[in-house]
Amino acid sequence: MSRDDSFAPLDATEPYDVCIVGSGPAGMVLGGALVARGGRVLMLESGRGLRSWFTDRRIRSLARYDFTGDTDYPLTRTTSRVLGGNSNFWTGRCERLHPSDFERHAYTPPENPWPITYADLDPYYDRAEQLLRVRGGPRSGFCPPRKAPLPLPASPDISYLHRLGAALGVTFEDSSTATPTKTLRFFKVHREILPAFLKSERTTLVTGATVTRLLADADRRIVGAEVKGFDGTTKIARARHFVVCCGGIESPRVLLLSRSEQFPNGVGNSHDMVGRGFNEHPNVSFTGTLPHSWGTIVPTNKIARTHQYYSTYRAEGLGSVFPVMRQAWVLPNHIAKFRLSNVPGTMLKGLGRVFRAPFFVGAGTEMKISPANRVTLSPSRTDLFGSPIAHLIMNFSEEDRRLLDRARGLLRGWLSRLQVGSVRELEVAWSRHHQGACRMGLSPATSVVDGDLRVHETPNLYVCGSEVFVTGGAMQPSLTIVALALRLADHLADRLRTAERR
Repeated sequence: MSRDDSFAPLDATEPYDVCIVGSGPAGMVLGGALVARGGRVLMLESGRGLRSWFTDRRIRSLARYDFTGDTDYPLTRTTSRVLGGNSNFWTGRCERLHPSDFERHAYTPPENPWPITYADLDPYYDRAEQLLRVRGGPRSGFCPPRKAPLPLPASPDISYLHRLGAALGVTFEDSSTATPTKTLRFFKVHREILPAFLKSERTTLVTGATVTRLLADADRRIVGAEVKGFDGTTKIARARHFVVCCGGIESPRVLLLSRSEQFPNGVGNSHDMVGRGFNEHPNVSFTGTLPHSWGTIVPTNKIARTHQYYSTYRAEGLGSVFPVMRQAWVLPNHIAKFRLSNVPGTMLKGLGRVFRAPFFVGAGTEMKISPANRVTLSPSRTDLFGSPIAHLIMNFSEEDRRLLDRARGLLRGWLSRLQVGSVRELEVAWSRHHQGACRMGLSPATSVVDGDLRVHETPNLYVCGSEVFVTGGAMQPSLTIVALALRLADHLADRLRTAERR
């Protein structure tokens, strides 16, 4: 076992079984599962601990990228270079994609359907929920099917939101959420999964190690990863198999940077597919105030979501939506009553009729897959290692705008029926879900990786993360990322075992 900011482990003459680039949820889960199956794993992380993310400008600079498009996509707080990846900023939401997401629908690229089905991922969803300790109450028939309840019961009391939903004819569920064991609130993979990974003698973690390109031999096999440190050190990491788990913007960038005689346009990019199809989850949302009775005690800041409208607009040639409702009180009722203890009863009763509490509704929406929405390399800006930074191009399609309008209409109807006052629409917000830029498929002419997440054009390079999604759905991608990582671990373990027999 080794965790080292030096590059000494990269001098090993014997190649590792698997080199994983990136320590976010995909890389960390994959590494842990491989070690449990007997694999010898090297994990490379460009950043270091969370503190360094705030104190070291060099590390933050590596997360920069350019942007072009009409979506006004934010350039800050969307990517990170830190041990544990974006799980450091994750709220733990864990929803499955729906079976319909894997089937052909209006947003499925006609030439490139999903090469796997919901049934293929179902057992890995179960394992992912166990690993992440996902909590949640009973699921309605609108939710993706499952064979057993979630591992942990729901803890938030959303009964008040259930009653609001019943008045609208809408079925709400509490949000399926990863439950940490070692932190107060949020599940972070470097705290929950990394310790067990590092206990094994078959693991090596090197931080402060930026992979600048992948090296290929004459047979198009990846034989090494060029690794650079902040002190100017350059080393080559060697392994039998490589897995890029750098996120939806950096993973395609690494492939594009890896140009060579064998891959003049970058690894896996003979058909100009690397980076294409990038998509996100734009959100429409409203705030307002809801009539409130002082006699009703409701916990603060409870969230409920509904799957009821997930496929409603697909019949119109549009994508899926995933609405959310949140009720938040400024003060718990008993505190409010205490402070109003000197108010005459008749006045307090009157206040009960007019008091209004903060209220929020929103909806995440699916984007149509467009080859023009893509990650490329910047023609003018480089990082501190001299490599072009990523350049993201993303524009709304007509269908995207129509779906956002349909979601607005749905939410405005709820607000009206619930007599929400002081309604204000917020600007379109983004979920920071970077999807689709290395999508999976059956052909290298239409996709980057196959159903096992192996890059089509190489025998030993894989990509894991939401960048392999064919379509984006409207769900949070984290649970599907973990399920895919567990599935890939089984595949690689089988390959390693087969190689040992030869």
